[in-house]
Formats: sequence, structure tokens, C-alpha cells
Amino acid sequence: MSEKRPEDIGLDNIPEAVLEEKPERVSIVWLIPLVTLLIGAWLGYKAWSEMGPTVNVTFKSAEGLIAGKTKVKYKNVEIGTVDGIELSADMSHVVLTVSMVKSADAYLTETTRFWVVRARVAAGEVSGLETVMSGAYVGIDPGAGGATAKHFTGLEIPPVVTKNLSGRHFHLRSDDLGSLDLGSPVYYKKIKAGSVISQKLAEDGKSVILGVFINTPYDKFVNQDTRFWNASGLDLTLGANGIKMHTESFVTMVVGGIAFENPSGSMQAPAVDEWKKFILYENYEAITEGAHLQSASYLLYFTGSVRGLSIGAPVELKGIKLGQVTEIKMEYDPDTKNVKIPVTILMQMNRITVNGVPDTNTFIRNHYGELLDELVQQGLRAQLQTGNYVTGQLLVDLNFYPDVSPTEINWETNPPIFPTIPTSLEKVSNTIFSIIKRLEELPLEKMGKQLYQTIDSLTETMKQTELLTKNLNDAVTPAVIATLQQTEKTLATVENVLEDESPVKQDLSRVMDELSKALRSIRLLADYLEQNPDALIYGKETN
Repeated sequence: MSEKRPEDIGLDNIPEAVLEEKPERVSIVWLIPLVTLLIGAWLGYKAWSEMGPTVNVTFKSAEGLIAGKTKVKYKNVEIGTVDGIELSADMSHVVLTVSMVKSADAYLTETTRFWVVRARVAAGEVSGLETVMSGAYVGIDPGAGGATAKHFTGLEIPPVVTKNLSGRHFHLRSDDLGSLDLGSPVYYKKIKAGSVISQKLAEDGKSVILGVFINTPYDKFVNQDTRFWNASGLDLTLGANGIKMHTESFVTMVVGGIAFENPSGSMQAPAVDEWKKFILYENYEAITEGAHLQSASYLLYFTGSVRGLSIGAPVELKGIKLGQVTEIKMEYDPDTKNVKIPVTILMQMNRITVNGVPDTNTFIRNHYGELLDELVQQGLRAQLQTGNYVTGQLLVDLNFYPDVSPTEINWETNPPIFPTIPTSLEKVSNTIFSIIKRLEELPLEKMGKQLYQTIDSLTETMKQTELLTKNLNDAVTPAVIATLQQTEKTLATVENVLEDESPVKQDLSRVMDELSKALRSIRLLADYLEQNPDALIYGKETN
């Protein structure tokens, strides 16, 4: 059977195609971008919902900071990242753009503080050693109130105290900073109880204001009677009782520190509010002085040298410390043409008791002037004395001198003038000076001339005496000797003439004896005159 050719088939017999509609199907290929889009949207939403605030923090330098790597940490937990670091428009500092976590939004207030944590050695403490390997990071002290903020000025020095610490703040006023610094420790009973957190110059420029933070539970021991003192270095005192040494710890000897306590030992004193201002005393000994509140200033005038007297030198009454020297000056009096040295002292009158009554006695508190007037009438005077013979330091000694001239305290001046007497050495010097002055007033030149005239007269008299003595030796003495010899010969002849038993001989014998004695006396006189010719003028010397 042969196939039919197309031309043999009619057009009517050609089959027609039948179109059937089929349901549309989504290609699986489109599911991939759709899922990707959904995941991206979800991730974006999640990132947006969890994204924290972005803040700007300025620092003087970006040393150790890297954009995209440096973290922001609180209690060593990452709560942000430094996204960018730029210079300010005036190029004086750097600006950090920091992205914080969502939970940090509530703590970004005007009281929030930022700083850079690096390895640091300060105030005897080493901090930030972990940054040696991991690099620096930005620390944060979350704010505890205040308006929300987005721009912050970072601290160049890490804060000593953060807001999560419990305790109280106080202010201390000191004449100078000394060796104290931020972070210097504060001790109570030699236990570290706090730190120095701030320092600034007072508005008058005469003192320094220190801010200290005392941790709980030590802050409860700060009350109205508390005394703070500078415990820096080694407090070494050479006094009458020997060498005294006081220090809080080795740290305070090297980097300085502060200590506090209640001198009275009482914890019942009234409590004080936070930021109470206290005086920072120079040393431990000074707080005992400050505990005596009943004090008054007096002025002492000295005319002699005050070499060895210094500010802080003790004022003692019968060896008991009653106060100290607070000021030493020099004054010239144009009326008397003399230089005087006024010394101001501060005396605590409540150190004195009356009939055993404590220092709270009303008489001493309100009428100490009457007490001093009475003591001055009894001879109380101020005098400079050597307190230490090794160092030559002087002190002001108050003692009773009954023989001094009566005087009284001059209450008309401010401060009152307390009577003084010169030192023993000064008295001797004044006496010698008085003698020399009197000698200068003597007519020494006239007296010298008279003395020379007297010496000349004595010299002439001695010459005349010498001449007289020579004449006596040459003339008188030989004649006397010849007469004596002739007398002896005559007596011998008479003795031969007289008989042995005759009365005349006996009488003559007695006469001869007397005459012999006389002759012997004359011989002795002649011998004496020969040896002592000046006896004719001055007489015989008697022993």
C-alpha cells in the first residue's frame, strides 16, 4: 500500500490542533531570592531593633585606639565598638564615633564618663595590665541620672571612684598639695578606707581643695570630731623625749597618703553630711593641737635674737605644752630707733584646769582673760629658751618670776600683747654692754695723764731713796761700826781694873751686861740696816 501524497489529501481532511489550558506553576528558581530577601529583611529588622545609640566621645589623643576594633567595656563586658576616629575641625582633639548596645541607651546621660584604659602606674597602684596584650579599650562609668546625652568629653585620667561603689565624698582644705595625687590612699586605723578623687586650687588661690571618697563601711566613722592629716612620707621628730617616728604604710612613704581618726576616741559625735569640708592637718601631731578648740592668739615682743625659733615651735607652761608659734615677723620702731621681733603664739586655754575641773569648765571657756591676768600678776612671763641642745631649736617658755617688775597684758591690741623677759644670756649681754658703756663714759684720757704724772713722781722718789741709801752705806754704817769697836776696847780695860768681888765690879758687871745687850741690839740693827737700808724710810717689815 502506497502512501498518500499531500496533494492527494483534501484541505478539509487536515486535522486541527486542539489547545488545552494548563494551570500556571511558579518556578522553584524564584524561591531562592525570595527566601534570601526574607532572611535579609529579618536580619535587618533584628539588627535595627537591637541597634543601640551612637555617641561621640572626644579625647586629646587616639593613642592605642583602632576604628572597628577598639571595644567599649563596662566591668570587662563589651557594650560598644569604636566605629570611627576623626580629627576635630581645629585639630585640637580626636572624635570617636561609638556604637553602643541597645541596653546602654538608658545610661547615656550627662553624668556618664568615658576614658581610655591603658597600662598605668599611679599612686602606688598598677592598672590596665591586660591591655598590654589585648590593646587599649574605652571604659565607661554609666550615668545615674540627668538628661540624655550623645556627645561626651572623655577623661584623660581614669576616675578613681565609679558610681557602683558605695560610700561618701568629703572635701579637705590644705595649704598645698604636697606629695598627694589623684588616687592617693586614705587610711583609717592603717586600713585603706578610700582615695583622693579630685584636686583643685581654691578660688582665693591660697589653698588647695582635695576631694576624697571614703568607702562603706568606713564612711560611718567620719563625724564632727574627725581629723584628717597628711600621712605622706616619714614623720620624724627629734624632741626632748628622743626620736619619734610615725607613718601609715610604705605606700604613703613613697607616693603619699591621707589618714583620719577621732582624737577624742568618741564615736558619739554628730554625723556629717556628704561633701562636708574638713581641714587637712600637716601631720599627726597637728591633729592633737586642732582638738583643743578653746584657743586664742597673743603677741610677744623680743628684742634679742630669735635664731632657732621657727613656726610651730611649742609654747610651754612649766614644761607642759600649751600652744605653738604661728607667726614670726620683724618691726622697726622709728621712735626708739630699735628693731623688735613680734612673735604670734596660739594658746589653748582649755588645757588648763582649775581645781581639777575638766577643760569644759565655764570659767576657762568664758573668762580665760581673767585667769591670765591673775597669773601675770603672780609673775607669769614669756621667755625664749633652748628646747633642744642638739639642734639649737628654741621654744617659748611661760614661767613665774616673782621678782620681775609688775605689768599686765595689753588687751587693747589685736592680738593682745603678753609680757616677756629677756633670756639669761641676753641679761648677761646687757650687763656687759652697760659696763662697757660706763667705761666709755669715764675720762680715761685725763686719768691716763694723771697716772703718768704719778708714775713720774714715784720714779723720782725712788731715785732719791736710792741716793739716800747709798749715802747711809758710805758714811753712817762705818762710823757706827768703829764706835762699837772702841767701846768694846774701853769695856775690856775697865773690867781688868775692877776686882772680882767688889760691889762696883758687880754693879759694873750688871751695867756691862745691859750695855752688852744694847750693843748686841745695835749690832743687829747695823747688820739689818746694812742689809735693808730702805728700812730707814719705810721702817722694819713685820711678818
